[in-house]
Amino acid sequence: MERNIFLWICFLVIAHPVVHGDDDIPPSTPDNITLLLSMNNDFGFRLYKSLTAKPEFQSKNIFFSPISVSMALSALSLGADGDTKHQLHKGIGHNSSFFSTEEMHKAYQSILEEINQNTGVEIDVGTALYLSNKFKSHPEFFEEMKQFYLSEGFAVDFSTRETVEQINAYVKEKTRGKIDQVVQRLSPSVKMLLLTYIYFKGKWDLPFNPKKTREANFHVDDKTTVPVQMMHKNDYVKVFYDERLATKVLALDYNATFSLILALPDKSITELEAAICQQDIEKWRNGVTERKVKIYVPKLSLKTSYSLRNILQGMGMTEMFSGNANFNRLSAEKIFVSELVHKAALDVDEEGTTAAAVTTILLGSSFPNPMNIYRFDRPFMLFIVDPKSSILFMGKIVNPAVKE
Repeated sequence: MERNIFLWICFLVIAHPVVHGDDDIPPSTPDNITLLLSMNNDFGFRLYKSLTAKPEFQSKNIFFSPISVSMALSALSLGADGDTKHQLHKGIGHNSSFFSTEEMHKAYQSILEEINQNTGVEIDVGTALYLSNKFKSHPEFFEEMKQFYLSEGFAVDFSTRETVEQINAYVKEKTRGKIDQVVQRLSPSVKMLLLTYIYFKGKWDLPFNPKKTREANFHVDDKTTVPVQMMHKNDYVKVFYDERLATKVLALDYNATFSLILALPDKSITELEAAICQQDIEKWRNGVTERKVKIYVPKLSLKTSYSLRNILQGMGMTEMFSGNANFNRLSAEKIFVSELVHKAALDVDEEGTTAAAVTTILLGSSFPNPMNIYRFDRPFMLFIVDPKSSILFMGKIVNPAVKE
């Protein structure tokens, strides 16, 4: 009888990671970490473009955590073999000619441990495995999860309400209440739940003055405007104009080396979406200069939810969702992924930003604007990036008045 594993991966923006790793594991080299972050960023743009290719998302807000999804899939690949493993690695963009599979997993370990060294922002990152007490699994998978992904482990009975409450309480604690319910019920067929969380909360290096926030119109399209609360300042901020993309870029720093990058195209958001790539993020980080300009940024509060099963199948990861799935390195039992859901939340106000995301796998420069005004009152893209320009979250705001 085929079984399905339920994997829950939660990635939030705010950090203080709890490290459970093995100190005897040699650290990943800086080059491997750079390769991994580049791989994650590239995966994020491919996932973003796969989402925006769907008609139902073209006129909607998009917000998700690329590293949440790719880290979940990478962790899952520890239990995969054969074509299932190959598709997972190819799907997330791993190239064995640059660095080996083991080096990739070690690079994740190093990143998770390094996040704990960041100061100036709240951040909590970790992984947990919930395993059915009736499921026969290979211990090697869980040892590797503990080594590379700093995983905690729990043996549970998925048929009880207490297990659902235990999982939700764990997530609520780790995310400081930002996400308080990740599961409502669990089928007895669930054999494993993998949960990764990352919580980030950053305060602006230079906060906005709430007294200057005013209601203003946001132009969703040529025919539609909606009222928003628009934050404003006239100060020295980091800006850049990308001539190739015909896009204004604003980088708002948190009181650390993390940043929120806003990208406002001169023309349509679809043209920017089609042309942008991961190299542009690093170009913007290196190209911004402090300049006194007027900026207008809408306050944001939104939640998103995506079923990624069809999206990932379209990106070549098909076998893990089928009866041919090969997770022999996880268990001798026949198991497969039945669904993968990603949820995210974003809040931007005068003090700073809070962002959160949850991925559920059931595997069960010159400035052409002479007035120097950066007014984000029409669709724009946004990115939350870390000190190495790794994209923690990305998306686009089409209508800030829509909360979900």
